[in-house]
Amino acid sequence: MYFFKPIALSEEKKNINGVFECAFKYDGYDSDDFSGGCEGVIEGNYVIVTKIAFPADKPDFCEGLLRAALNYGANRGAYMARCCCLNAIDSMEMMGFEEVEPGCFEGDIPTLLGGSCGRCAK
Repeated sequence: MYFFKPIALSEEKKNINGVFECAFKYDGYDSDDFSGGCEGVIEGNYVIVTKIAFPADKPDFCEGLLRAALNYGANRGAYMARCCCLNAIDSMEMMGFEEVEPGCFEGDIPTLLGGSCGRCAK
């Protein structure tokens, strides 16, 4: 079973508009074995995943890391997500991210967390 542990990299603070800003990371485990992680920041209403590492043979692990990061941001007021991690393109496309510029993908968090049913048939 996969487990994703959040770690704050900076103190959570609200900006002048009352929106959270912070840096965070997730460490990911497959049972008790460390298997990768991701890093990101919350800037305004965006969660930006800046780095993601996962075993190449476990794309579902990558999806779990992305979902954990998006949920972290959503719980702090973020509505949109952005990721430019080229190693996660397959997972991002399956989740419903859309390419907005070469190598960079975005989407609204409620849609991205809604499930991938139907998109994987494309």
